[in-house]
Amino acid sequence: MAGTLLALILMSSAALADDISPGSWQITMETRVPAEPGFAPPAFQLTQCLTADDARDPSRVLGGVSNPGASGCNYTDKSYSGNTFTFAMQCGGGYAIQASGRIAFTANTMDGTIESTASVAGKPVQTQNKISARRLGSC
Repeated sequence: MAGTLLALILMSSAALADDISPGSWQITMETRVPAEPGFAPPAFQLTQCLTADDARDPSRVLGGVSNPGASGCNYTDKSYSGNTFTFAMQCGGGYAIQASGRIAFTANTMDGTIESTASVAGKPVQTQNKISARRLGSC
């Protein structure tokens, strides 16, 4: 379930290009399921190359990274305030995920939270996710 929610990171595109650096990024997500306090899946981690286009609009990367296995993911809301990206997303597919999050970023880091609800075997399952990312260097 941890991989189901890594849904990761618009003032103007030009402003973002100055704030987030393209390159190789290590992205980590820790998931917690409030209904099962003793259940703590291992952290999910991946390395992703952000192109100049991705750096100008990181929401392009978040949809795919945050919802592996989900399909038809669309932002229902996304906005930037300073160096903070807030969003709401809905995905189709087997899990029918609804998520919302808040990601703060600098040129070389991203940190935030994503809360989501997925339909698992016809029942809603809520997760709370902590996301962190750091730029490793060039791709």
